[in-house]
Amino acid sequence: MNRQTKAAILRAGIAAPSADNSQPWRFAWSGDDLDLRIDASRSGRVSDTRYVLSDLAAGACLENMIIYARSLGYVADLQTFPRDDDELWVARIRWHRDPECDPHEPLAGAIEQRHTDRRFPWRGPITTDMQARLDAQARLIPGQRLYWPQTPREKKTALNVIRQAETLRFRSPTLHAELFSSIRFAVGWHSACEEGLAPATLAVEPPMRPVFQALRRPSVMAMFNWLGAASVLGLRSAWLPIRLSPGLCLLVIPSTARSDVLAGGRALQRVWLEATLAGLSVQPYAAAGILSLGFVPVEPVFQRPLARLSSALGALCAPGHGLVFLRLGHAGSASRDRSGRRGLASFGDFQ
Repeated sequence: MNRQTKAAILRAGIAAPSADNSQPWRFAWSGDDLDLRIDASRSGRVSDTRYVLSDLAAGACLENMIIYARSLGYVADLQTFPRDDDELWVARIRWHRDPECDPHEPLAGAIEQRHTDRRFPWRGPITTDMQARLDAQARLIPGQRLYWPQTPREKKTALNVIRQAETLRFRSPTLHAELFSSIRFAVGWHSACEEGLAPATLAVEPPMRPVFQALRRPSVMAMFNWLGAASVLGLRSAWLPIRLSPGLCLLVIPSTARSDVLAGGRALQRVWLEATLAGLSVQPYAAAGILSLGFVPVEPVFQRPLARLSSALGALCAPGHGLVFLRLGHAGSASRDRSGRRGLASFGDFQ
């Protein structure tokens, strides 16, 4: 591989989604071998206990690189978690040309267009054919599948699980601090930033922006929670957008092992890219799945509601573990607000 090809593959990788746009990836080349590592300085926060969110992001990054490299005629020999004593080393990829490789890879064309859209309402329908296409992409990664709530009871349960998880993010002081620390209020409501969440990407209505910004202070959040603010925010951020959108699915992984979370990230990215090709808008909701895995150390007062949430989600999608919900639909216009990315040189020393 020449230098330009290597750089292009890495740029495809860093276009992947990550929790709160943390971009927790490090790369190192050795000839045509590429090591993908978790960046310890951008991982390990409370919701990332046992690197569950970083593994999810690493899987999405990995799949982007595999897809893009295939479009250039390269295939990947993949080894995940090469050393038990190095928990940050996620994968080693050995690239080589395969004369029988079909470089026609439609998903590669969606890598730069894929993004999170938090606006609503969205139009439908999400056809059974579209569902089948997304299902097929998830199942290309062994062990991964999508669950689509079908009956009114299933839809109500899914909606309540997501709302409860989003509400908990505002009620728990630990999760509240983590959430607001990722929002870059200093850039204002009309600018982008290369790391973290720009306020413009959050789709907060203009009249509510001063209130939302004030909620970053723990004392203000606590005061408003006496008035039920967390429940209102859960309704606004989850219940209402999902009710006003035609599609909802859940990525289900077979176990909580790190290898399955990594594979879940790969499947998530394939599904998201396929949806992007079809002109669908997508918003992920990871809180319910991540909290239900049992790794996140929330305050003792929230342990019981967290156990109920985990039980409800488990009953909904068993066998397996629900990881990320995806809200789907057709937006009336293209979203102008997208999260930025850091410069390539910040992801490793490539000299």
